[in-house]
Amino acid sequence: MSRLRFAAFFLSLVSGPISGPIWAQGGSPAVDATVQANQAAKAAQTRIDALDDQTRSMLERYRAAIWQAQQLKVYAEQIEPLLATQEAERAALAAQARDLATNTRDLTPLLLKMIDSLDKFIALDLPFLQAERRDRIASLKQLMTDPAVTQAEKYRRVVEAYRIEGDYGRVFGAERMELSEGSDKKLIDVLRVGRTALYGLTLDGREAMHWDPAKKQWIGLPEQHRGEIREALRIARETAAPLVVKLPVPAPRAAVTGAQP
Repeated sequence: MSRLRFAAFFLSLVSGPISGPIWAQGGSPAVDATVQANQAAKAAQTRIDALDDQTRSMLERYRAAIWQAQQLKVYAEQIEPLLATQEAERAALAAQARDLATNTRDLTPLLLKMIDSLDKFIALDLPFLQAERRDRIASLKQLMTDPAVTQAEKYRRVVEAYRIEGDYGRVFGAERMELSEGSDKKLIDVLRVGRTALYGLTLDGREAMHWDPAKKQWIGLPEQHRGEIREALRIARETAAPLVVKLPVPAPRAAVTGAQP
């Protein structure tokens, strides 16, 4: 009987319900240690990967910095001679500025004297473009009284006026001028041959004349010169091709001292 009861008890243990694995019910230190080790290894690998990425990024930045430093060194070697040249130019300009400040006091009287000489020269010269030339002198005199205008600009304008006057002596010119003869006035076309001579022709083409510098007046010319003056006017106005014309030239006069610009 005792053997039968033991067998029945054993069968009841074997055939009874099992709720789960034996290690899950009570836990195992070895298994827990393995799980924790795996988790720690995974976390360590994650940190290693992050450090590897950071190291690679820092290495790339370091290489970029080395390359940039090399480029800057080459640029500095190339720019050094240029900087030396610029420094020399700066020193030269500074010296010129000091000299200009010193010479400014002497420049203004010189410019005023130049303008006065040019004014006198125009008054003694052949009477052509009188309004334009007088206006230029008046403009220069007004310019000299303007404190807002630099000395360099004043000098440039005076020299430009001298250049313009000089150019008049090298070219043909044509203009229309009004002559006054007592109470009568008439228009004439004036031909300028440099500063050598002035010739006039009435608009109807019936009267030819030339300017007499000694008498300071217009003198009539024979009618045979009317065609030559008319053709020369066309050449001066660039409406005809250049050709040779024959006109009487006044006798040369003695130069007036200090009159020429």
